[in-house]
This record gives sequence, C-alpha cells and structure tokens, in this order.
Amino acid sequence: MEDALLAQLRNSTLEEYDDKDRIEPETDEEEEELKDEAPLSRDAIRSKGPQTGPKGVKADYDYYQRIKAESAEKARQEYNARILAKAPTTTTFAEDQQELILEYKEEDSDEEMMKIYREKRLGELKNLRNNNRFLRQQQKVFGYVSDVNSDNYIEAIDNEWKTVPIIVHIYSKQIPACEKLDEYLIDLAKKYTLAKFIRISAVELDFDLVGSPTVLAYQGGILIANLVRIMDEVGCRFDVESIEDVLLRHGALSDNDLYEQVTHENTDDDDYE
Repeated sequence: MEDALLAQLRNSTLEEYDDKDRIEPETDEEEEELKDEAPLSRDAIRSKGPQTGPKGVKADYDYYQRIKAESAEKARQEYNARILAKAPTTTTFAEDQQELILEYKEEDSDEEMMKIYREKRLGELKNLRNNNRFLRQQQKVFGYVSDVNSDNYIEAIDNEWKTVPIIVHIYSKQIPACEKLDEYLIDLAKKYTLAKFIRISAVELDFDLVGSPTVLAYQGGILIANLVRIMDEVGCRFDVESIEDVLLRHGALSDNDLYEQVTHENTDDDDYE
C-alpha cells in the first residue's frame, strides 16, 4: 500500500512540475508561432551534424546536395558578375550574332545600291548618247589614236565630255598582238570619230599583261567595258571586224559614235597625235 501511495505521489509531483514549466499561449497568434517553431528546431538540429539510421543518412545526403547546389549557383553568379564588369558590352552571343547578320545585310545593301546606281548612271549616259546625236555632231571630232602617259592618263579620261566613249589600249611591245591591235584601232577611230581612242604602255601603268593586249572603255568617268584579255573574246578570228564586234557587244562603241567626216589625204603620222 505504501509503495502505491509513493508512486502516486511521485507522478502527481511530476505532472505539477510540467504544468508549471509549460508555456501556454495567451492568444491565437502566439499559438501559431509556437507550432511554427517546432519543425524549425528539428531542421536546425539535423543541419548541425550527421544523423544516424536510414532516415538520418537520407536527410544528410539531401542536405549536402542542397548546400552543393547553392554553392555552385553562387559561384556562377559571382563569375558572371566579374565577366560583365570587365566586358566592353553586355550582350549575349545570340545578340552578337544578330548584330553581325545586320552588318552583313547592310554591306550587301550598300553593294546592291552601288550596283543600282551604276546601272542607272550607264542608262542615263546611254540615253544621253542616243537622244543628243545631233548635238554631238556639233562637238569635237576625233578620228585618231592618242598616246598618253601616266601623267595625263587620268586627265584624258576624266576631262572629256560625258557622252564621249573613251577606248583605252594598254599595250606592250613584247606582245605581237598589241601591234596588230593598234592597226585595227586606228581604222576604228577613223570610223567612230565621235569616240576617243587612246593608248598607253603597260609599263607606264605598272600593269601586268598576261599574254594579251587589254582594252578598257570609259564614259563619264565610269568603266563600261573591261576587256583584260581581249584575245579571249575574239578567239581565233583576230581582225578589225571581230574587234569592232567585241566593242559593240560590250557597249564600248555604238552607232551614235559614227560621223560622216570629210575625207582628206593624210599620212601615217596623222594616225597618232
């Protein structure tokens, strides 16, 4: 009996002690705060050290993976911040590629605009030649081939009337075809007297002739025919008719350059001026 009374007394004392130490919430808000603090305390205890048992090992592994991921993300952010601080621009690779594409498009657009301008200009010059033939009859008449050098070559081309086509023969004494072409151009200069024919040594221009005479044609300061290897154009038929056909086909000459010049006797010296 005494043992039973002693045990009952001990239990009542412990219950009284627990009731005194237990914190009772005075309001509903304090009760919610106490509920929230309980799981946080358990997580804090788990994060302080390794756990035992299967559940503890799993918790430790999850915690380690979370810390590892957070550290890696923080390192990436710091690295990106350093790179951006040092970089002259803060664009992405895709943005840089898009900018390059736009630049290429602008260059292509510039080339296209230049091509359109050149074609338009050539059309204007052609119309000027076609529509002002009578006026051209009143202008300067040539009918010969002029020798020029490096000093007056540019002037001979740029300081001419815009409707006048200028045929340039770049020759070399070491190429036999150049001498023959001179003869043909003299004949054509007499026929197309409203066109200007000039010739210049390749040495004067520091121009490398590759086994063939070169013929260029200008009008209004624009290159309208570029026959670097005119021999390839005429093939095996190398005569005055084939040269005339090539010049007409490339627009270097036209029927508007013909002129009924009064014929008179002249010497070979009159062919060059």
